[in-house]
Amino acid sequence: MFERIARSLSGMVQIPTVSGNGNESLYEIGRYREYLEQEFEHLFAQAERTMIGEAMLLRLAGPTSGKKPPVLFTGHMDVVPADASAWKYPPFSGAIVDGCIWGRGSQDMKGPHCALLSALDALLEEGWRPKRDIWLYFSCDEEIGGATTEKAAAFLKKMGIHFAAVFDEGGTICENFMGLIDGKAALFGISEKGSLTYRFTAYSEGGHAANPQPHSAIVRLAELMHDVEAEDLFVRRLSAGNRAMLLAIANCSTEEKAVLLRRAAQEEAPYETLHQLTKEARNLLGGTIAFTMIEGGSAVNIMPKKAVLTANVRVASVEGEAEVTRKLQVLAKKHDLICELSGGVDAAPESRMDTEEYLAMKRSVEKTYPGLPVIPFVLGGGTDSRHFLEVTDQVLRFSPMHASPEQGRGVHGDNESADIKAAKDAAQCYYELLKNQL
Repeated sequence: MFERIARSLSGMVQIPTVSGNGNESLYEIGRYREYLEQEFEHLFAQAERTMIGEAMLLRLAGPTSGKKPPVLFTGHMDVVPADASAWKYPPFSGAIVDGCIWGRGSQDMKGPHCALLSALDALLEEGWRPKRDIWLYFSCDEEIGGATTEKAAAFLKKMGIHFAAVFDEGGTICENFMGLIDGKAALFGISEKGSLTYRFTAYSEGGHAANPQPHSAIVRLAELMHDVEAEDLFVRRLSAGNRAMLLAIANCSTEEKAVLLRRAAQEEAPYETLHQLTKEARNLLGGTIAFTMIEGGSAVNIMPKKAVLTANVRVASVEGEAEVTRKLQVLAKKHDLICELSGGVDAAPESRMDTEEYLAMKRSVEKTYPGLPVIPFVLGGGTDSRHFLEVTDQVLRFSPMHASPEQGRGVHGDNESADIKAAKDAAQCYYELLKNQL
């Protein structure tokens, strides 16, 4: 089954869909939609379609009475840019070499999307009908923030639709997760950290560099950065989801390691066992801050009257935006700086792990990949699913496709590729989920 999947995915990769200003010549989103319609003809022939700008909503209707609440599968059509000079094969060649499809988007996320659409198309060709309404959302701008997805979510909310679950990208089938698992595991993203942008602005009288005055704009920004490095601003606490992650890993570990993992899952601060187990302990225990840009000054011999520092803060569910903003504003005031939250999104709530839909995906993975452990975790990055939180109480961020460590590094990097077998296996997992589990 799914013998055409390599050709299908290769064709998807060959059509560039790079979103963002300056990439207009590589954003052939209309041609890409037309390709999907031709390649997955049974799906598009039977689904109701609604356009949201350049994005699409599809609905496969379930039975008219006694049906279960609907579910939504969301995935993005757009990709990030690629520097062709650094690639083994051209990034939009869709080259099929050594059992892999090479090109931008083959992992993120045209590969998983192709697997889902292949499964749906095969089922519909067989005469299958869903037991509930199945919605699909094809995002056109996920890689640049998802403004169109906000409109799609508002449209669904206005229609009064509430989904039993939203399935999105996030976790994958990967290897050696955080150094805690030997071998492969299916990582089910039950939440995601929020991403917030803060601007710290310093004003001063400026002046000539030959007569520098103390506490200049740049110096005060540097003092702020030093304080942030010296003192941990954030709440450090294991969430319920991260405790569940440690216990799940314990269940597939050696007895010696399992003892440590179970101990770490029960510990409170300072979480000595967790730090002993993984270098990623700090990321598991709350928010992080990264200073990413600084601007100010017009010449080497002039002290600026204004300097601005930008920071990206990843907030966790144990401490949300309101408290983080308060802390940063107090710290900024100490250094006579102005702190402004200039954009971003708060942390997502952690979804339950005992719902029908979560367990349906878990059973599908276990059927497709016998013996593969399923591990809940909190995603560090952001997905389109955050825009749908007002129309669902359950989000599962997972693509059932294996990515080797090298392939994982190709996501948003060079030489992105996907195994043909991995794509077929992912399609089989979706097939099982849709036909037998949902």
